[in-house]
Amino acid sequence: MKKLLISAFMLALASLPQLSFAWGADGHQTVGAIAESLLTGTKAGAQVRALLGENTLEKVAVWGDCVKGIAPDKDFAYTSAGRYPECASFETAAGIAAMSDYVKRNDSNCNPAIGEENCHKQYHYADVSLQHDHYKTGYVGTSDHDVVNAIRAAVLVLQGKPQPKPFNFKDKQEALILLTHYVGDLHQPLHVGSVFLNADGKIINPDEGQYDHNSNTVGGNALQCPCGNLHSLWDDLPVQFKRGRMNDGLAKRAKTIAPTGGAIEDLPALWADDAIRDARILFAGTQFSKSTPNQKGNNWSIALPLEYEKTMLNMKEDALARAGAHLAQLLKAVWPE
Repeated sequence: MKKLLISAFMLALASLPQLSFAWGADGHQTVGAIAESLLTGTKAGAQVRALLGENTLEKVAVWGDCVKGIAPDKDFAYTSAGRYPECASFETAAGIAAMSDYVKRNDSNCNPAIGEENCHKQYHYADVSLQHDHYKTGYVGTSDHDVVNAIRAAVLVLQGKPQPKPFNFKDKQEALILLTHYVGDLHQPLHVGSVFLNADGKIINPDEGQYDHNSNTVGGNALQCPCGNLHSLWDDLPVQFKRGRMNDGLAKRAKTIAPTGGAIEDLPALWADDAIRDARILFAGTQFSKSTPNQKGNNWSIALPLEYEKTMLNMKEDALARAGAHLAQLLKAVWPE
């Protein structure tokens, strides 16, 4: 058996508080900051400023997760006050009212099945099996309200066109804020690509034969390692990326990324294809245990190969730069020169 190693770096992460933010707040804000840099002096940049006023893409990039503090079962009250510093600016009376209003409009409009998350939380991901090279609505783990379709809906609102159901984005400002967040989500590989396992820890294709819901590792959330779970490990950013320390360097890198060819409505699926490719790379050399059932489904232990930390660091840096470049591309396509 190939020797496996969990580095001291990963073990240390087990003692850190785990947030529910994809990329962490720093990552989402970095994506917003990169896009803002690329929009300087453009018509799209001017439109962004007009919609956001004193806010910036960097600041509002976390709003899509801050709204998760609204609790439908508590009369849509905000229950996370003071918990996340990055949400503090939204925790005014008006800000909380806006978050509550958004969640009310996007709570059960997708008719979630028993055990599924509130609709607006489902807008953040699509768990496509690694056996697929391309994203396609209809695969297990996708839906008409997954992250690819959420991006498409937000773009339509910005273009002044009708948005498809079940989305209910109030106006262009709200759509822009959410688009900024969703594009960040799309470039976190485990928000799009997922591995499906049987009870023996063997990889299976959920789109072949009868789909067993217990085989879904939920974008790595059901894969346990000493760092917590694999999804949280990929959400977290290394210290050198945090608090904007890498924004200038990543923006320079983003400027070298060529725009993706294709119609604006096709771009989210093309970028989802890249995320599936990245997910396939991040699972290379991993090994899984037999499943351990719990109240939420199955869990598996995952062993990570030697030098996984290096692979992860390089992939995160590349994905953040691409996310910022792609967000800027979308906004320039909405508001061309």
